[in-house]
Amino acid sequence: MPNQSVWMIRLSLLYLLVAVTLGSILLIHKAMPLHPATWALLPIHYEMAIWGWLVQFVMGTAYWIFPRYLHDKGRGSEGMAWTVVIVLNFGIWLLIMSVFLESVALAGRTSILISAFLFAGLMWKRVVSYRTHS
Repeated sequence: MPNQSVWMIRLSLLYLLVAVTLGSILLIHKAMPLHPATWALLPIHYEMAIWGWLVQFVMGTAYWIFPRYLHDKGRGSEGMAWTVVIVLNFGIWLLIMSVFLESVALAGRTSILISAFLFAGLMWKRVVSYRTHS
């Protein structure tokens, strides 16, 4: 498994643990009110669950499992793959911070969009059918 996939999957599992913890706190708060500010955790829970866990897990798994290039054994630019990991996680942290500092929300969403385009560019030529290239 490539290092980029290892790190994306490990990070996604960390985000999952934090998202589940935050979700548990929110559910406890519904049954037994803790503090009115507890609801501020809801957007952080969403961002971590969707972008941090789900999307990052899928991207890490796809980078590993998609077929390698037919003419060599590579998966494409390793530097671009590391850039996807860094830019995606930077965007997630900006979205988390946007709960407290709204002015960084656009930068966070833009970072995630850039990482998605970079990932699509990295994977585009790896979507092949081996039947047509035998």
